[in-house]
Amino acid sequence: MSPQVPHPSMPVPMGVRADGTTRPALTGAEFGSVWGAPAAAFAKAETARVLGVDFRVDDPMDLTQTGWGVLFASDADPAIREQLSPLLDLRKRQVGDDKLYQEFGLEPRAKNRGVGPGQTAADWAMRREVSLEALVDPTKGVPYYLLIVGSLARIPFEFQALLDLQWAVGRLHFDDIDDYGRYARQLVEYEKDDFQPLQKKSAASWVTRNPLDVATAMLCGALTGEFSGSDPLGKARGFGYDEFAGKEATKDRLKEILRGNTPGGPPAVLFTGSHGSEWPASDKELQRRRQGALVTQEWVPGRALDGSNVFFAEDIPGDARLHGLMVYLFACYGGGCPAEDNFFRNSDGSRIQVAPESFVARLPQALLAGGALAVIAHVDRAFTYSFENAAGTPQVQTMRTPLEHLMRGKRAGLAADSFNAQWGATAARVGVDVPMGAQTLTPDQANLVIARDDARNYIVLGDPAVKLRTDKLR
Repeated sequence: MSPQVPHPSMPVPMGVRADGTTRPALTGAEFGSVWGAPAAAFAKAETARVLGVDFRVDDPMDLTQTGWGVLFASDADPAIREQLSPLLDLRKRQVGDDKLYQEFGLEPRAKNRGVGPGQTAADWAMRREVSLEALVDPTKGVPYYLLIVGSLARIPFEFQALLDLQWAVGRLHFDDIDDYGRYARQLVEYEKDDFQPLQKKSAASWVTRNPLDVATAMLCGALTGEFSGSDPLGKARGFGYDEFAGKEATKDRLKEILRGNTPGGPPAVLFTGSHGSEWPASDKELQRRRQGALVTQEWVPGRALDGSNVFFAEDIPGDARLHGLMVYLFACYGGGCPAEDNFFRNSDGSRIQVAPESFVARLPQALLAGGALAVIAHVDRAFTYSFENAAGTPQVQTMRTPLEHLMRGKRAGLAADSFNAQWGATAARVGVDVPMGAQTLTPDQANLVIARDDARNYIVLGDPAVKLRTDKLR
């Protein structure tokens, strides 16, 4: 048996279905009508070398200049706010200015209302007299760092993606209301002056290369050469680096990494690269627990997914050393799952229903509740464009840049901004090269559209203002 080689000009989709099968490469004919990118994406392309703040902010790391805010759904349970109160109180003290610290959602005043049912990001911004296309002026009432609190079903992913083009945005959503309090308390503890992190000044990667599988062969081949070559990941920041790739990327190995049992000690930054698991929408509860869980090295094409070859949220060891960890999960649905597929279509051109409703994946929820500071992950299916461009040329810096920024001590929202720059750049190319409303695309046009939407689909889960205590790491 030999791996199926995709058409050289079409992208390779990641992801494994529950029955052990993978998606074939896309064709241009599988697209419905091509939708245009929002104006905010073009604005990002024009300012890709500039952060999303205006001239009033000299240092985007300084919360007294950027401000910080939390954005709830308009019908949010006040108990969630109470659970988050330690974090909210901390950020309010750090900002030190009532005009730059804002809570949207629990106040009755119009400008402090949260997100209403079906409300778009553009409408929400307009009602606060700010623009999605302009650089952020925090003094106008919407701080640069924004924490969305709510489900993908209540505040859609598209809402977050549009705000994130200029603002630094993160999201918290837990199924267990007490997890909001666990996350808040652990983050506040981490930022205390006398806190000593559990982690060492070290990074680790865990990247699968499943037998006879094209997608993970491409991923592993690209990343291992880049991350552990002559300029190893984190070296310029004084970090050590442990790599577990191919045969070493097993389920048990990932458990040991989370326990801190690596040569360099407990890592402060963890990258995982693998297939994400896909589960049928017909079983809502099963899908909710398992969608986006990491397919491990034990899987071989054609073998059904189960506890022997998938790392689920419940597989996080009870003695995992997560408090203070930054995580980057590269996997289909690793961050969350939309209700409808963004890429594939039914034969009649209609949208494919992926899930009964959109949701945040269970694995990053468990990591955050266990002490992780933030998780960068992917919503919907992932493609190889995170480490190569639309022409198939390796571009591993796209994946590496957020990791290096985290190790520099950058706040999580800033570290992930490179994905927004990529979204803006590819959206600009699509606007020039692909006719809007086209029913059938050439391979080159399809590549551009997929690359655009793939870059859009990254998400920060957790407080976007959180950062590593690099001064405390040893």
